[in-house]
Amino acid sequence: DYVIPTTKHHDGIALWEAPRSGGRNTVARGPRRDLLSPLADAIRRAGMRLGVYYSGGLDWSFTDLPPIQSQDDVETIRPTDAAYARYATDHVRDLIDRFRPSIIWNDIDWPDAGKHDGSLDELIRHYRDAVPDGIVNDRWGTDLWDYRTSEYAHDVGNEGGSGWEHTRGLGFSFGHNRVEDEALTLSPRELARLYADVVSRGGRLLLNVGPDASGRIPDVQRRTLEGAAEWLSAIKPLTSSRRMLTADEAASVAAGDAWVRGWVSGDRLIAVVGTAETAARVTEARPDAVVVRLPE
Repeated sequence: DYVIPTTKHHDGIALWEAPRSGGRNTVARGPRRDLLSPLADAIRRAGMRLGVYYSGGLDWSFTDLPPIQSQDDVETIRPTDAAYARYATDHVRDLIDRFRPSIIWNDIDWPDAGKHDGSLDELIRHYRDAVPDGIVNDRWGTDLWDYRTSEYAHDVGNEGGSGWEHTRGLGFSFGHNRVEDEALTLSPRELARLYADVVSRGGRLLLNVGPDASGRIPDVQRRTLEGAAEWLSAIKPLTSSRRMLTADEAASVAAGDAWVRGWVSGDRLIAVVGTAETAARVTEARPDAVVVRLPE
């Protein structure tokens, strides 16, 4: 449905010629090219929406603060001053003007000076004017959000109702990690199971894929993506206009201790199961249900 490329992560390197970034972008160094524009074009040609990720809360190149040793360190060593607020605001405004993204996915927080001086509010007003149907996530460190997010086991309290988004990597890293082998990477079956679980509870899944330095998707990640592709393509039409099951509907497709997830799409009850035995039990209880097996 949508793709959200990283435009600037915590290392401070922008993947486009960001204003005032000097040499800290991929046009000035490394590949010496704008990596964002061709990706944005390809995403839209494929019929998907473009979002942009931006690390507003952390930028290791902008300060001389010490490295983060734990999650507790983030609040005390993130840049919060007016200079960084102007810098980050200029970047995100440029992303809005150049790319008209459907989603702005800010990470960690936003510099406090920008929250206090009104520049964040003005930035979001500019976004709403430029992209009237655009939405923002909930990681601005203030009461600003169109939808809630969770990440791995963090913020699972946000996983309620409809429209929330769960994000994680194929492994335990965001990006390419050369030590992550098959044992540390979701299998096709595990990815399908995760997707069905998130969909059944009213959420969306934002899955991180990490290319290596050449832009190539590592084999261990391709194995999972290609292995789950046929299954995901088949079930995707069954997730449109979905709603969560009522208590009675959920009880009607339960199969003892077996793993089952379900939702209603249109007027069809969808049940995703792990085994043939569970499929048979669900079909017997609800002959009208569309029963989908996880990939082996």
